[in-house]
Amino acid sequence: MKEKKSYSLSDLVAQCDPNAPMPEELRDWDQATPVGLERVVMGDQVDIREAVLVFREKLLGRFDAVELILFGSRARGDYHDESDADVAVILAGQSGDLVDTKLAMARLAFDVLAETGVLIQALPVWEREWVNPKVYSNPELLHNVAQDGIVLWRA
Repeated sequence: MKEKKSYSLSDLVAQCDPNAPMPEELRDWDQATPVGLERVVMGDQVDIREAVLVFREKLLGRFDAVELILFGSRARGDYHDESDADVAVILAGQSGDLVDTKLAMARLAFDVLAETGVLIQALPVWEREWVNPKVYSNPELLHNVAQDGIVLWRA
């Protein structure tokens, strides 16, 4: 999986030169084009990373999460405004009941939706399954997560 450096908005602003001229193509935000996997975030849109970090805070203490990986359309950059955020939650320890775990995470994701406006679809995966996808019920899905995923948090 590709490891991508994560930056917060304040990190990026700190690197800006306020006296530098603004490039012509960025003067009109409505006309700005996507760059790589990123898109221009307008004032009324939520940064997906921030929503996932809110989700992480809700997971702490309830689940032994060791990694959160954004995958799907949000990771590939081909999402639309109503797209959910698919997040693989890599869990330490023995495999548990997938349905119970998924339902518990869905309740937490609903709270995140209410707070941020972002719908997170959590995919619980235990470390044993992550390192050996053949034991997972859908190995191809884990392959796609590993190939396209963006690690947003690691313990």
